[in-house]
Amino acid sequence: MNRLQFYFKAQTAHGLHSPSIYTLYCEVLNPYLKGQLTYPQLIEGLRHHYSDCAIIEMEQTMDPAQISQNTVIVVKNPHAIEENWYAMYSHEAVIQTVDLFDLGLLFFKPICPKQHFYLRKMA
Repeated sequence: MNRLQFYFKAQTAHGLHSPSIYTLYCEVLNPYLKGQLTYPQLIEGLRHHYSDCAIIEMEQTMDPAQISQNTVIVVKNPHAIEENWYAMYSHEAVIQTVDLFDLGLLFFKPICPKQHFYLRKMA
């Protein structure tokens, strides 16, 4: 998917129907997209927001079946490794995904319904 296709598919907080993703977007993701948070601050914000989860930065190909529940995987440039990204988010163990184009989040949280969110910066 190229950036233009992503832009037309993505939404801001106004279209979110998940309270947990809405809160994450408003408190952590949108400030990161606006350049108000650095990448390390984003990771710290995720750790704070999901204190009951392990936050793992994906550095290599991972097998979703080997990831434990209550884990959030952070993927830099998911569309650069698009085939792997689609394989990961399509796996049954992945419950929710957030695609920011330059960054992706994979949630392994068993209590949530399976959903994929494409989010962009809100002015």
